[in-house]
Amino acid sequence: MEEDVERQLEQLLPTMPNICSCDICKLDMATYALNRLKPNYVRSNKGELFHKVNTSSTQAKTEILTAVVTAINVIGARPSHD
Repeated sequence: MEEDVERQLEQLLPTMPNICSCDICKLDMATYALNRLKPNYVRSNKGELFHKVNTSSTQAKTEILTAVVTAINVIGARPSHD
């Protein structure tokens, strides 16, 4: 799930120049989004394949995108630094 969230952040943040995209804010955004998504831990190659199949559905992609956009808006409005 972490990779999916990071990928979305890397795609979306460059399109939002008014949002801070420093390492601190990116980590805060990723943490915020991941805390709102269902955990999906895998330990084997088979589990990783199962995860990829599950997160490739339209619903899963939408849930990840929604969590990331919400994180960007919340953290972007109130960064944890000066």
